Amino acid sequence: MRITMKIYGLLGLFVLLLSIISLSSCDSNKKRSELPRSIGNTSEVLIVLQNEQQWDNLIGQSIKSQLELEYYGLSQVEPIFDLAHITINNFSDMFKKHRNILIINIDKNSTSTKVESYKDNWAGPQRVIKITSPSATSFADDFPKYADGIIKDYNEAERSRILSVFRPGSKNKVLNEVRKAFNLDIIIPQGFYVAKTEPGFMWIRKEVTDYSQGIIIISEPYVDEKQFSLNSIVARTNRDLKQSVPGESEGSYMAIDSEFISPVTKQVENFTSEYTIEMRGVWSVENDFMGGPFVSYTFVDPGKNRINTIVGYVYHPNKKKRNLLRQLEAIIYSVEFRNL
Repeated sequence: MRITMKIYGLLGLFVLLLSIISLSSCDSNKKRSELPRSIGNTSEVLIVLQNEQQWDNLIGQSIKSQLELEYYGLSQVEPIFDLAHITINNFSDMFKKHRNILIINIDKNSTSTKVESYKDNWAGPQRVIKITSPSATSFADDFPKYADGIIKDYNEAERSRILSVFRPGSKNKVLNEVRKAFNLDIIIPQGFYVAKTEPGFMWIRKEVTDYSQGIIIISEPYVDEKQFSLNSIVARTNRDLKQSVPGESEGSYMAIDSEFISPVTKQVENFTSEYTIEMRGVWSVENDFMGGPFVSYTFVDPGKNRINTIVGYVYHPNKKKRNLLRQLEAIIYSVEFRNL
């Protein structure tokens, strides 16, 4: 009897804990849904300072040296982020709705630099990062150490914001085509259409008056890890581009340009696949004069034992392209394997 009572007691405690977790989750979801929508331009970070002088001294110089680095792969120079700044005295409720906020707190009583990161603090989607440091000198010394993580957090917030806009209109004919061909779910906003589909290949386009955006999906059997090398990704991509993406003039075709800006690769996290290689650079049209930036992600579908490369490219001659490329990056990051 004691054993039975003990089991029932543990079961009751377990049920109670589940109820508490469920209620907490509901409260959290409810709180998130009640937040105002974040404001601000794409790729913009609002810097909140204690005084205006900090923007011109070591603090502002350190922030600008990292967050205004050149966005790689663009034919015109654009920074990773556009920076705006205000003082804490002007940090009103309106500014607290900004999508990306960096708060600087110089506190002589702190013993070291501390970085705190918050999601959806005053609005949603939103990323708020607060840095507390004992002095301007300490801040300037330490900020470069944290810059990569800060940029990563803001990039994730940008993708979340973009997808929150694209998601409602994504259940369309293009999505169904991708599902059938590649067993993938992906958020494809309105305006995109399938321009060409072949076994292991799909070209998805959006054409408007001022610019073009495209998504190209390439898939083939996975053999070994050498297929993740820069040379292998470039060779496979160029092979399919030459075969399936012609230019406007006779004998022209799309290709990755390795002369003007060399493509670069790195491993990325928080993608649908455990191991994913990002590649950035520029594309051009052989025997023609078109070109622009691209970003691609290469990963393995373990269920089908195939290696996929998804390329997003932009054509917007003589105009800014960073935010258009960010949109494609967000779309590709939305990829998920389908559970059939």
